[in-house]
Amino acid sequence: MQKKTPEPPAGDPGPRGRWSGFFGRTVEARTGVIAAVTGVLALVVAILAWWAPLPWSGGADVPEGFLGTWRGQVAMKIDDPLGAKGGSAGVDEITIRQAAVGEVAADQRAVEWVDGVGCSRSWELTEAAEDRIELKARTTTVPEGLPPGMTCLTDLTMTVRLAGQDTIGITAGYHSLGTLLTAFSGTLTRQG
Repeated sequence: MQKKTPEPPAGDPGPRGRWSGFFGRTVEARTGVIAAVTGVLALVVAILAWWAPLPWSGGADVPEGFLGTWRGQVAMKIDDPLGAKGGSAGVDEITIRQAAVGEVAADQRAVEWVDGVGCSRSWELTEAAEDRIELKARTTTVPEGLPPGMTCLTDLTMTVRLAGQDTIGITAGYHSLGTLLTAFSGTLTRQG
């Protein structure tokens, strides 16, 4: 003879506790499993964010003091790609924005150069410290009206140093036969 378990009275949670059901587990047991899985997922996301920053997270490697638009006199140290011999000068404007290493952090625009023609570039952040940032030319825009046979330097690196609260110094160079040569340098002041 089989012994039958009596049904609990109405409103009694029964031997498994309140709200039993889902795979025979109680709400309390399911809550523990859900909390454990959520914790593991949060840990995995944190490790991934540390190891490989997510592309939509945006970088913040450029120190605040560099951010903004800067304008000033820039002097060529080599024969100018526009045809003038070393010593030609012009006015450039550089806008530096927040970025992570490997992202475009600055745009340089020639404002007033020889015959109204100058090269413009976007710069990728390669290194950042409190007093300087290191950039590598990513794209160079060759202006309309560039004299025949002339070109804009493309394979440049640039160091930007704070020279006061509202002043930066820039030095751009290129490698030739294993030696870093200065292409241009200047002092720019904060705009606005």
